[in-house]
Amino acid sequence: MSEQPEKMVGAYLPGDSTVEFKEYEIPELRHGEVLIRTKASTICGSDIRCIYNEHLGKGPEAYQHEMVAGHEPAGQVVAVGPGMREFKEGDRVVVYHISGCGLCNDCRRGYQISCTSEKYRKAYGWQRHGGMAPYIVAEEKDLVHLPEALTYADGAQVACGFGTVYEGLEKIGISGNDAVLITGLGPVGLAAAMLCRCLGANNIIGIEAVPERVEIARKLPLRMGDDSVKLFDTVLQAGPNNVEDVRA
Repeated sequence: MSEQPEKMVGAYLPGDSTVEFKEYEIPELRHGEVLIRTKASTICGSDIRCIYNEHLGKGPEAYQHEMVAGHEPAGQVVAVGPGMREFKEGDRVVVYHISGCGLCNDCRRGYQISCTSEKYRKAYGWQRHGGMAPYIVAEEKDLVHLPEALTYADGAQVACGFGTVYEGLEKIGISGNDAVLITGLGPVGLAAAMLCRCLGANNIIGIEAVPERVEIARKLPLRMGDDSVKLFDTVLQAGPNNVEDVRA
């Protein structure tokens, strides 16, 4: 195992709409753990709503005091602990935002977010240190290989936002037979439109209350640099006549 740094400065959220920085010790890697040099870490809406403005969680799901924030990280493995099965130093990775026990029924089916273990279910950036620091210690089982075709910023967005949307769409079963209505065109709404387009949806309608977001959604192509396919077929300003507008 390569020599690893002993300390780092990370950001945590006190819950009063501020950000604080603190020096943290980097622990010795245990069995099945890796040290990742953070390359990108994006901000989730839940970070703002449940941690930044105030701490809303309770019990095992509550934000732990002075935990390094950020549950959407991507980076490069720089050191590994004993017992590695798949990942090695130099690998580009995305960290799945929930670390589960790995043994309950939901974990075994791939749904770590629904892990039933109050002791072992921990969200990065909430109950264990997250990505708003130069390094992050993660468990190998929580890692996903990041293809070379994707940037680290791409990977960080996939870590939670795109993954959450994709799971929902997979359960619905979107295909070329479907028209889709997306209400709310922030990052997750745009991700939903992109995935729906790629899955073949024949008509994608978006509704948004913020005028700036409406304009962005109307202009966005599916692929940057190629305006032949737009992300949305129709984008509507939120209002009292939306039902009639959609039906039309």
